[in-house]
Amino acid sequence: MLSPIENERSEISSPEKLKLEEEPSDDESKFSNYDSDDWETLSDDLRLLDEEWGKSGGFDVDFSKVRHRFGRGAVHLDDDNMVSEPHETNRDLLNRLSNMAISFYNDKTGIKLELVKVLRANFHPSAAITLYITFEANDPSDGNQTKRYQAVVRYLSFDIEVCSCNPEPSSS
Repeated sequence: MLSPIENERSEISSPEKLKLEEEPSDDESKFSNYDSDDWETLSDDLRLLDEEWGKSGGFDVDFSKVRHRFGRGAVHLDDDNMVSEPHETNRDLLNRLSNMAISFYNDKTGIKLELVKVLRANFHPSAAITLYITFEANDPSDGNQTKRYQAVVRYLSFDIEVCSCNPEPSSS
């Protein structure tokens, strides 16, 4: 018999449920000439992906440059693979996580940002799933201007941690 806490946790969406934007499990179905023993290709993919990831801190990555993503990918906003509630989308989850990031930012700065919309998100597996979310928010301290922000959030079904939330570097 499950304890009340275990029962509650079993109803929360789990990162294991994620049908993340990763290539098919059978790599050969996507890349017919791809040899899984081709260490040079894997090494090149890892180097390219690390370069792309490093340029933007994980926020703006061109996954089309690599054949293997090593567990990383883009979140499809209108899909429902990260959520367990009926009629809910990944965008709904990312809105909640973005609002948590805004609360984190507001507490840190004293500014009272208000979420406008989530623009995009990338992920990579860690002890949980680490999400790199880019969103727009209104800044009432600056004439209610809409600005872009980026947040790093670790998501586990029973634990969520906002690691950072800052203005997007190009919009500061």
